[in-house]
Amino acid sequence: MPRTRLDRAALSRTIRGASRNELDAAARQVLNRAKILAPVDTGRLRASIRIESRRTLTLRTIYTIGSDVFYAPYVNDGTKPHKIRPKRAKALRFKVGGRTVFAAVVNHPGTKPNPFLDRALREVAASRGYQFKHD
Repeated sequence: MPRTRLDRAALSRTIRGASRNELDAAARQVLNRAKILAPVDTGRLRASIRIESRRTLTLRTIYTIGSDVFYAPYVNDGTKPHKIRPKRAKALRFKVGGRTVFAAVVNHPGTKPNPFLDRALREVAASRGYQFKHD
């Protein structure tokens, strides 16, 4: 699942004196920005974007912002060119220009990445004056 993480402890080291409320607000802002930047076809991807926070044993709070829909990584990270073959039938069936087409295999050209989660994090970090380092 594609996810973006905000590590409050790491941000706190960078931004001395940052309050928990400030960082909670930043995480919510990343969530909202990710929902705005997410591409919309049916709206399922956008509706699935969630935020989770957990505290570690060292009392760091880690925010995880992401989606659990199966195709989220393909949207966020893109795909390489690949072949599509039928799984349950002898041929694939789809429409092209209003015509129904049958094919034993299709060479998919791949898709460009749409890294909406990283963009959301980078935009919010920049707007708040945070220095963001991707690991």
